[in-house]
Amino acid sequence: MWVDQSRKKGKEKGGKSANGHLEGLNWEVLVVNDHVVNAFCLPGGKIVVFTGLLEHFRTDEEIATIIGHEVAHAVARHAAEQITKNLWFTIGQLILYQFVMPDLVNTMSNLLLKLPFSRRMEIEADYIGLLLMASAGYDPRVAPKVFEKLGQVSGDSALRDYLSTHPSGKRRSKLLSEEITFSMSRFQGHYAEGQI
Repeated sequence: MWVDQSRKKGKEKGGKSANGHLEGLNWEVLVVNDHVVNAFCLPGGKIVVFTGLLEHFRTDEEIATIIGHEVAHAVARHAAEQITKNLWFTIGQLILYQFVMPDLVNTMSNLLLKLPFSRRMEIEADYIGLLLMASAGYDPRVAPKVFEKLGQVSGDSALRDYLSTHPSGKRRSKLLSEEITFSMSRFQGHYAEGQI
């Protein structure tokens, strides 16, 4: 499997780990044999990747982009953040139910609060994942292409940036392309220091 191959390559290259701050955490990648094109991270470092995703992304750099994004969700504690935000959203909704129709409150809170918040977390995970993969010695220039391709595979539309939990692949690709310079310095610094 890819995880074992990646570990083996790292040991062969020698040097110290540039991602030492992630050591000691109980990371586990679970691969589910299903045509779904998706991956997600559970609290505690359990990452689930579906084989449908692996059918489209085969190189180490592509897979590192996906895994880096999912690790970033755990590092940024997005699950805990989501629980806290949902609590506040629910309290706000309960108050508004007294004055406005519940269906309208639910629709507006989704469009104006929950979905934008979710997209912001995805963008944050994209950026953190970009830095993680660069620090681990994977070329970060691949990441924008991965998210653009992911958008094509999942059927991007113009409405995705407003009506989905995830930004469109084009938007994600554009935002990551703007951050390549800094991540490349981490990637190239890696080779200069022999940390792979």
